[in-house]
Amino acid sequence: MSAATSLDIRLPIGGLFAVLGVMLTGYGLATVDEPSRYARSLMINVNLWWGMVMLAFGVGLLLSATFYRRRPTVQPADRTLEGRRTEAREQERGLER
Repeated sequence: MSAATSLDIRLPIGGLFAVLGVMLTGYGLATVDEPSRYARSLMINVNLWWGMVMLAFGVGLLLSATFYRRRPTVQPADRTLEGRRTEAREQERGLER
């Protein structure tokens, strides 16, 4: 398998969103007792809610990168018709060791 197929962009982006989500959720929880801070947002703790959204999105990306990894598409030569023909041709010509 080549190095390009093993790179998955969901891992670093999911990690980034998860870390930022934890930080923003923590800040929202730390400032929950300060109603003057949320007067402009109709008394909604925007930091807490968007922190949880970012955390859920980051965890979702990390889980999808973990559980849905690409399977290698390379198969052994004896499992495909073309591979069996190539193996037979190499044996006839004495190319196999």
